[in-house]
Amino acid sequence: MTQFLANLKNEIFKLRKRKKYLIFLILGCLVCVASALRLVVANYISHGAISAPAALGGLTASNLSFILVLFLPLVAILAVCDLFVGEQADRTIRFALVRPVGKGKLFLSKAAAAFVLCAFDLAVLTLVSAITQVALGGGTRGIGAIVLACLLDLIPLLTLILFFCLVNQVVKGPGLVVLLSILLYVVLAAVGTYLPTLGGLLFTGYLRWHNLWLGVPLPFMAMLARVGLLVGYSLIFACGGYLLFDRKEA
Repeated sequence: MTQFLANLKNEIFKLRKRKKYLIFLILGCLVCVASALRLVVANYISHGAISAPAALGGLTASNLSFILVLFLPLVAILAVCDLFVGEQADRTIRFALVRPVGKGKLFLSKAAAAFVLCAFDLAVLTLVSAITQVALGGGTRGIGAIVLACLLDLIPLLTLILFFCLVNQVVKGPGLVVLLSILLYVVLAAVGTYLPTLGGLLFTGYLRWHNLWLGVPLPFMAMLARVGLLVGYSLIFACGGYLLFDRKEA
C-alpha cells in the first residue's frame, strides 16, 4: 500500500504539472458562471417576465449535467492518455518501471490519479456553481442534495476512467487514442440515449447516477442489480487493461 500511495502521489504530480488541466478547469468555471449570467440577462431583456431568482434556484443541478456528461469525460480521456500512451510514446514510462513498484500497482495508480483529478474538478465546478447561485440570488435550494449527487456520481465516473485505461492499452499514438476514446464515448452515449432498451445495460448511461437514487429511487433489488452491473464493468475494464499493460514493453 505504501508503494501504491507513493506512486499515486507521483502520478498526480505529473498531472498537476500540465497547465492544460488548469486551463480546462478555468474554462469549465467560466461556463458554469456564464450559464447563470444568461438567466440574469434573459430576466433583464424580458423585463422580469423570466424570474431570474426562481431559475437560478436550480443552477447547480443544471450545471451538473454539463460537468458529468461533457466536461469530466473529456478531462478523463486526456488525463488517461497522458499517463499511459503519452508516456509510452516519449519513453518516460521507463522511469516508472524501474521503481520498486509492480505493474499492477503502477496501472491502478495511474487510473486512480485520473480519478482524483476528475473528482477535484467535480468538487471545484460544483462549488463555483453553488457560490454563483447564492451570489446572484438563487438561494441555497437543492445544494445539499447536489453534494450527495456528486458523491454518488463518482462511482460510474471511476468505471468510465477504467474503460479509457483499457482503450489506451489497445491503441498506440496519443492523437489516435484520444480520437478513439471520444468516438467510443459518443457512440455509447448516443446508443444509450436513443435505444432505451440498451441504455440500462451501458455504463455510460449511469454518469448521472444520482437520478436513480435521489427523488424517487428505484426498488432496492433493481438498484442492487445496477450496482452489480457497474462493479462488473469496472472489474472487466481493470483486469483487461492490466493484462494488456503487463504485456507491453516500455
